[in-house]
Amino acid sequence: MAGPSLRKLILAAISDLERDVDTIGSMFDEGNHKVRLLAYAGYRNAAAVRLKGRVVRFAKPLDADEGMLVRLRAMLAIYNSRELPGVTVRIEGYGQSCDVASDEEGYFELELPIDQPLPDKTGWEYVTLSVPGREAQQPSVQVPIMAPGTDQHWGIISDIDDTVVETGATDFVKNWRRVLLERPQDRLSVPGAASLYKMIARDHIAPARPFFYVSSSPWNLYGFVTEFLELNAIPHGPMFLKDYGIDYDKLIDGGHDVHKLAAIETILAFYPDLRFLLIGDNGQRDVNIYAKVVHDFGTRVAGVFIRDVDGSCRSGPEGAMLADIEARGVRTFCGAGFEDALAVVKSLDLDRPFEAAQAVIEPAHK
Repeated sequence: MAGPSLRKLILAAISDLERDVDTIGSMFDEGNHKVRLLAYAGYRNAAAVRLKGRVVRFAKPLDADEGMLVRLRAMLAIYNSRELPGVTVRIEGYGQSCDVASDEEGYFELELPIDQPLPDKTGWEYVTLSVPGREAQQPSVQVPIMAPGTDQHWGIISDIDDTVVETGATDFVKNWRRVLLERPQDRLSVPGAASLYKMIARDHIAPARPFFYVSSSPWNLYGFVTEFLELNAIPHGPMFLKDYGIDYDKLIDGGHDVHKLAAIETILAFYPDLRFLLIGDNGQRDVNIYAKVVHDFGTRVAGVFIRDVDGSCRSGPEGAMLADIEARGVRTFCGAGFEDALAVVKSLDLDRPFEAAQAVIEPAHK
């Protein structure tokens, strides 16, 4: 009981410090109304494009190279993005132009109807964002859109914390320095993760298969995560993160299962012809969530790979869940790292003909 209570006290203290930094900062940028567009990678099928982003007030980046206090202030600045509601964002692409307004948290979301077949091979396409009538950090921003290729019948849905990047998310108090002070180049990838993802993607810059990342990390860390993926040659992909702030009530984790389950179900529903490999860890209830997905979607899930952070993966309730997943015909892997997962991936026969993959999917639709 002491752990969670101490965590709340630390988060409350950070929240108070952030408010002080915010107040001081506002004294120096009074009248600065320049806009910054934060655009997150989108994704599409043949009928719609989905896109999300955020509008915040532009602030000069802080140098986070040296010193604990400087790094802490830089990280707090990432969380302390000053959102701008009611800003019109223009999206141009796929032969269309559409305007959408940012909400009270500065976010904007769009589902743009299209009629455009998916390409033969998985690749990135682009749309352009701008803020008409507003001074912006950049006049326009190009945003990548993931378009899965018709030559593939596989997709990957992956967690982030302690699945691809070592964060110690299961023990905030013990790992607070790593969470708050380390930069992307300081972080370590989970053993074997880069090799596993490279094997599946073939090319991390232009992955042969679509990757999606589902996590309870905040949207504020999107740039941090994408930089880490690039530094470690792990394929980029659309992300489904959470709306947190540095405010005390937002930093307290809530709705973790609901958020991740809803995101995974959204992806599977959007791509009914794809099977998915689910990759996560047993530090934040991924086994429970993935077991629910297998129960609801059956053979639409081709495999469940779990990084075992505490050595309990094959025992207790979670061990029973993995056994049940296997009994439903879904391959599983569980290990302290992903070095030994490569052989399991090979056994899944990712390159089987598309028609054979469809034959496996069909019963799940009935």
